[in-house]
Amino acid sequence: MVSVFAAGMSARARALERSELAALFALAERPEVISFAGGFPDPEWFLPEFREISERIMRDSLGTALQYGPTPGLTPLREFMAERCTGQGIRCRPEDILITSGALQGLDLVCKVFLEKGDIVVMEHPTYIGAIQTISAYEARMLDVPVDENGLDVDALEELLGRLARQGERPKFIYTVPSFQNPSGLTMSLPRRRRLLETASRYGIPVVEDHAYAELRYEGEELPALKALDEEGLVIHLGTFSKIFSPGLRLGWSIAAPPVTEKLLIFKQGTDQCSNSLGQMMAVEYGRRGLIERQIAVTRASLKAKRRLTLEALERHFGSDISYTVPQGGFYTWATLPEGIDTVRMLERAVKEHLVAYVAGPSFYVDRSGQNQLRICFSLVKPELIDEGIRRLRAATEQERSSR
Repeated sequence: MVSVFAAGMSARARALERSELAALFALAERPEVISFAGGFPDPEWFLPEFREISERIMRDSLGTALQYGPTPGLTPLREFMAERCTGQGIRCRPEDILITSGALQGLDLVCKVFLEKGDIVVMEHPTYIGAIQTISAYEARMLDVPVDENGLDVDALEELLGRLARQGERPKFIYTVPSFQNPSGLTMSLPRRRRLLETASRYGIPVVEDHAYAELRYEGEELPALKALDEEGLVIHLGTFSKIFSPGLRLGWSIAAPPVTEKLLIFKQGTDQCSNSLGQMMAVEYGRRGLIERQIAVTRASLKAKRRLTLEALERHFGSDISYTVPQGGFYTWATLPEGIDTVRMLERAVKEHLVAYVAGPSFYVDRSGQNQLRICFSLVKPELIDEGIRRLRAATEQERSSR
C-alpha cells in the first residue's frame, strides 16, 4: 500500500525530507527532558483575562465566533492592526492588512505568489528552519548571505546580487528576520536596514520581513521595522500574534503593496479560506483592552531574566569552551562549540541519556553547515531548571568529545 502512495507522489513531495519542526515539537512534549529546543512562549505569560474574554464572546457572539469569516480577516481586527501598526511607524490602512494563520502561512502565500521551480531566494546564513522548509517545498534555489553582530551582511549581499546580475539572474525576494533573528538572536542595525532597502531598490528585489520577535526587546534601543522605512513598497511585512498573544490561536498578518496583497488573498482562499474567527475576535478584544501590551511587558521581563540565567550558566559550565550571542530581545542565543563537536550526532544521546534538548546548527543552514553550533531557546524553560539544563548540555558535550 505504501508503495502505491509513493509511486503517485509528486517530485516535490518525494524530494521533501522529515520535518525538523515536527521533531522539535515532539522533543518538547517529554516532561523529563529539559528542552531548549522549540521556540515556545512560557504559559506563565498568558493573562488570566483570556478566560473571561472567551466566555463573553461565546455567550454574546457565538454565531460569529464559530462561523466562517471573510478571507482578508474580520474588519475590526484589520482596523485595530492598521491603527496599531501605524502607531509603530508602518503606515497602512485596514485594506492593506491580510490576517493569516500565523506568519509562516504568510511566507507560504508569498511563495505561492512569487516562486516557480528553480527561482532564486536570498536567505540569511543561518536562518529560520520553517523558512527553509517552506521555501524548499517550492523547489527554489536558496542562496545565503552571512549575518554578523549587525545582522545581514549587506556588503556580501551586494556582491551576490552583482554576480547574479552579471549572469542575467535576479532573486525573486530576500527573506530576513531583522530583529532578534531566529536562530542567532542578532539584530540588524539601523544603518544596515537602510542599506538593505537601498540595495533591494537598486536591484528591484522585494524584501520579505519576518517580524516575529521584534516587539520582544528587553534591552537597548527600539529600531523601526523595515516596513516602516520602506518608501517604495518593496517590503512584504509578516507579523504574528504567536509571540505577543497566543500561538495556539494561529493568527498572523501581512502588510504589502496592494497588488501583492490581492494575490496573497486569492491564494489564501484556496489554502484555508479564512483564519480562526474566535481567535480574531479575542485578539481584537485583547488589543482594545490594552492586554496585548501588558502581555508584551510580562514577556519581556521574563525573557530578560531567563536570558541572564542562561548566559550565566553557559559561562559557569562551559567557560572558554563555548562562544555565544548576547541577544537584546527574543527567545534565543546561538552557541558555537569547539571544532570537531558534532551537534547533530550528539543530539540523540543528549536527549536519551542526559535528558536535555536543543536544536543542532545544521538545521538552520541551507548548506547544512554549522556542525559545531546549536540554538538554545530559553523562553519555555522554568528559571529554576536553566542551570541544570546547561549542566546536562555540558555533560553531553563532554561525552561527545570523549567519543570522537
